[in-house]
Amino acid sequence: MCKGCLKIALPAAALALFLIAASSAQESPEYKIGQGDVLEISFWQDEALNAQVKVGLDGKITLDIAGQIDAAGYTTAGLQTRIVNQISRFNSRISQCVVRVLEFNYQHIFVIGQVNTPGKHAFEEIPDLWTIINEAGGVTEIGDLSRVTIIRGGADAGRVEVVNVADAISSGNLANLPRIRRQDTIELPRTAAGLPSGEIGQQIERKNLIYAIGAVNSPGAVQFEENLDVLEAIAMAGGTTASANLKKISVITKDGYYGQTMKFNLKDYAESGRPARYILQKEDAIIIPERSGGFLGVGLGTIGTGVGILSSVILLYLQLRPEDNPPATNITVQQ
Repeated sequence: MCKGCLKIALPAAALALFLIAASSAQESPEYKIGQGDVLEISFWQDEALNAQVKVGLDGKITLDIAGQIDAAGYTTAGLQTRIVNQISRFNSRISQCVVRVLEFNYQHIFVIGQVNTPGKHAFEEIPDLWTIINEAGGVTEIGDLSRVTIIRGGADAGRVEVVNVADAISSGNLANLPRIRRQDTIELPRTAAGLPSGEIGQQIERKNLIYAIGAVNSPGAVQFEENLDVLEAIAMAGGTTASANLKKISVITKDGYYGQTMKFNLKDYAESGRPARYILQKEDAIIIPERSGGFLGVGLGTIGTGVGILSSVILLYLQLRPEDNPPATNITVQQ
């Protein structure tokens, strides 16, 4: 390599190393101590001062000789400097200390529902939603990854988001899952009918449709939309007919290779808003029977109409038949 080329290559390599280091620093900011963290503080110059302390709700720790010291909001390096500055006033031999976080309790979230290890989970840096579910022992056999609920804490306390984690896994879009923040609660519900859910490996591509069958004005396929509930889907199918039995609506939903059936009393829901609305998934089928007990929209009323038409045809035939060609059998129609 020529000398001129070497002069150019060295600064370029140094610049690349600098950019990598800067990028790493941005991606992994140094942890800041918070309330509830457990710290180990070591003084090699006087081991008698070594201590394990917990950061209080006021953000302070208490050390022998030094007394109370603000700790929350500082990095370990920043807190080391504060401790040395304060304790050296009483012991001039102390010029160094080491602070290590034993328990990262400040960055905590809650995982409830159908996971194998529910409860409070704390991290040095809160990971993505799928990693958190796995850190909580993974989903149980009857857990539903398609309707994971995030209940926000902190400044957004009470805000609720429903996330289809199963879809993110199957499509490889885990990076698009909502970011989880401190004090959030993650709830994994049971599958709709409490049956075992399909394995992730069994997830198959679903058509972007739902189906409304039976006593609706426009039965058939309805275009699937996110956050669509049963009542909205029926409205998109033209609404129910006058003979629809609103108390016995069924929804068949697919979970991997399995199917589950749920019953809904739409009349109660319309009057009281209970139970909670069910958000439909792709390929769900809504079946609305008629009050007469027919199946898929063919009720006794429809059958009765058919019988009436048949009776009229028979009467017309009896009136128009030739006199010299009597019927082989007597037909009696009772009205």
